[in-house]
Amino acid sequence: MDKKLVLMVLMVSVLPAKAGPYREAYRPQYHFTADEGWINDPNGLVYVNGVYHLFFQHGKGIRRWGHAISADLLHWRQLPDAIEPLNGHPVFSGSAVVDEKNTSGFQVGTEPPVVAVFTSWGEGQCLAYSNDDGMTWTRYEGNPVLKLPGDETRSFPLSSRDPHVMWDETRNRWVMVLYVNPEQNEDKSGAGFSIFTSPDLRQWEKQSHLPGFYVCPDVFHLPVVDEPGQNVWVAMDWQQYATGAFDGMSFTPETEVRALDSGKNRSANQSWKHLPDGRVVQICWLRGGKYPGMPFDQQMGFPTELSLRRINGQLTLCKTPIDEIKRLYTNTTEFDLGNLNEGECLKVDAPGKSLDMGLQFNLGDSGELVINVLEQDITITRNEVRCRGCVGKLPGTPEVQDIRILADRTSLEIFANHGSMTMTFCLVPNDASPDITLRVEKGRVGFSECVVREVGSIWPGKPSGGTGEEGRKKEKTSG
Repeated sequence: MDKKLVLMVLMVSVLPAKAGPYREAYRPQYHFTADEGWINDPNGLVYVNGVYHLFFQHGKGIRRWGHAISADLLHWRQLPDAIEPLNGHPVFSGSAVVDEKNTSGFQVGTEPPVVAVFTSWGEGQCLAYSNDDGMTWTRYEGNPVLKLPGDETRSFPLSSRDPHVMWDETRNRWVMVLYVNPEQNEDKSGAGFSIFTSPDLRQWEKQSHLPGFYVCPDVFHLPVVDEPGQNVWVAMDWQQYATGAFDGMSFTPETEVRALDSGKNRSANQSWKHLPDGRVVQICWLRGGKYPGMPFDQQMGFPTELSLRRINGQLTLCKTPIDEIKRLYTNTTEFDLGNLNEGECLKVDAPGKSLDMGLQFNLGDSGELVINVLEQDITITRNEVRCRGCVGKLPGTPEVQDIRILADRTSLEIFANHGSMTMTFCLVPNDASPDITLRVEKGRVGFSECVVREVGSIWPGKPSGGTGEEGRKKEKTSG
């Protein structure tokens, strides 16, 4: 498809392929959901000629790759499903690449092909390719390109799955990171990431195996903030990560494996890489949400930019909402709070149930602050954040804390101290007031910033953001 035509489609209309949905009472306003049906893992995240592609597991029965495109990582246009099951084999997770050198030989015309590498459940790792910038897909006739013991069993965790493919510029070849259980053990002992290489995406040779990781691999390198010239590799699975060294054949962890999130619902993280601005942007599946009476089921997390920071001498992966969210703000209110003492409570009239709240404050040595958003208590001390029965440990013990909270009707995403600790939750919808309260349980809390921003809808027919209006409101009560 012509690049100008693709961009014109995106700019003229963000309407989904099927008209009518996206106006339901429990539809998240700025998190991606399908027009209808079940979704889970994000797949094949790729950026092609100004267009972001989000593929995703679609359908609860025999899975396929759903497909949505965006010009800004905010407004998504859902397209017909991209890769359908074949001969009864569901299309499980995988990745997509732009084959700039046409190593695969799939190119027709002047533009390099986009190649999807995915698990065909019960068959092995397979290819599909596109010669119209990722809009339509053709399966490779020589599939599967990689088949391992156990792949035909359709028994998890015995089968390999979820290929993550990237280009190794130094060695001029492709690298695949694949979840494999080489000993075929039900308890997954020895299971982890196997690394394969290929000159053409069709023929693969095993190089190494790294036990201790699980499904949904993602591998990338990032610069270290405030350390010029320092770039470090990160390997992650669906819920944990480690930093280390990668030579194109094996990954050597140099830190212990750590959780990606301290909440209950963040899962299957995948990232867009090779973006023009150099960012690595991640999106995840918010696993386990409930949406009673809705035509859709499950949602994606809001896209986050990844960075590495050295905190207390340890490299820490940090996640922060992408800056593009500012385009969705419809109303911004700043609060000059000063100090709150033990027992004091502040009520904030929130603009709605879809908001972005930022706070900076000093807890001293023993302060304890409780923020209530969407009727959920978020308790913050100098060492940890607690919410919905989960505890997130804060790296280091900074005097000044910064907390960012994204709330969107049925979800809560918490980012603490540059996103060095995150907590993600799905919520059962309710009709309660969206008002926010801040109360000090212990000590004294000094606020240097409190900003609440209403986030507009990404869906057609609803306000989608603007410059916003600024105001100030403060209402302090005892309690």
